[in-house]
Amino acid sequence: MDALRACAMVLLLPIHAATLLALNGHAGAWATALCWAIHLFRLPLFFAMSGFFLVFVLPRKGFRETTRSRTVRIAVPLAVGLVTLVPLTLFVGQEVGIALTPEGAPGGRPFDFELNFLWFLWYLLIIDAIAVVVHLSRPGLLRTAGDGFRNLIAHPLGGVLLLSVPTALALWPAAAWTPTAATGTFMPEPGALAYYALFFALGATLCVHRELLDEIGRGAWRWAGCALTAAIPGAILFSLHNSAAYGSSPLVHGAALLTYAIAAWTTAIAVVGLFHRYLDRPHRALRYVADSSYWIYLSHMPVMVLLVAALGATAVAAAPQLAAITVGSFAFSLATYALLVRHTPVGRVLDGRRTRRRRPAALPRRAILGDVAG
Repeated sequence: MDALRACAMVLLLPIHAATLLALNGHAGAWATALCWAIHLFRLPLFFAMSGFFLVFVLPRKGFRETTRSRTVRIAVPLAVGLVTLVPLTLFVGQEVGIALTPEGAPGGRPFDFELNFLWFLWYLLIIDAIAVVVHLSRPGLLRTAGDGFRNLIAHPLGGVLLLSVPTALALWPAAAWTPTAATGTFMPEPGALAYYALFFALGATLCVHRELLDEIGRGAWRWAGCALTAAIPGAILFSLHNSAAYGSSPLVHGAALLTYAIAAWTTAIAVVGLFHRYLDRPHRALRYVADSSYWIYLSHMPVMVLLVAALGATAVAAAPQLAAITVGSFAFSLATYALLVRHTPVGRVLDGRRTRRRRPAALPRRAILGDVAG
């Protein structure tokens, strides 16, 4: 799960960079394709991992401690970010003239108190609260859901179709048939909330029924094949849905929704299976990126806006700009995490208490030589 969390967070950077470039005059088919492909599975995976870890810690820490720790880790960064990181991002966008939304450069005042890129924490906080209430009122529900999900895994074709129907219905109100969360209001979009709650439930179920991870791992390449089979027509329908000729067709809308839902489920399950099969072992570098992933999410946007402004004024092509903006914002977040966050009170809020690794005391020269000689 650490490797999955690390890679999913790193993918946040190119998708935000591509979006900012597209909003500021560097649009292209490559940016649309990149955003569509990553968006297909990245956020579903984040909510699935959140559901997994909530159910993982609940029986170990108990209801009160779990509620306290999740509130500290989610609500506190959200509250602080709303009065620091979001206003800073809006202020930087105004000063350098970078559009952050399709409407153009941010207007009004930076302290208008809007969610902006922190919408994920708000939605996660709501789904967490619902999940805890359901768990307390119906503690056997996850076991029942796990039994049903095991049957779906055993019959992938019918199972994915059954999962995709409620997913498509949740997406039906979205004009762009992709889950879009409202970032300028605290009133959640019901469709987007339901969409992400389904994947949250997937993660919770996988935590209760760990044997399902092994089943998914064994069939990971089969799931990957299903994902590719669904993604190709899904991309075609995406193009048709955005065209003037077919964009208003209910038939295209419904077909696009169902295909997108199938592609989202199969891709998310395939990625979980591949990571569980090949990366389910300690890896120091991935562990460090996983530890820093929360800070990467919180801190990358202001510096990314500055990089877009600096590189957008040059003659550098869009693809090298994307690479430079992604690498630059990633390096900034990693450096500030190591210097300002990891072993500080901020780090304890984001990742829990960590102890500094101490280098072992040097052995006397005689002991070293004796060990080599022996």
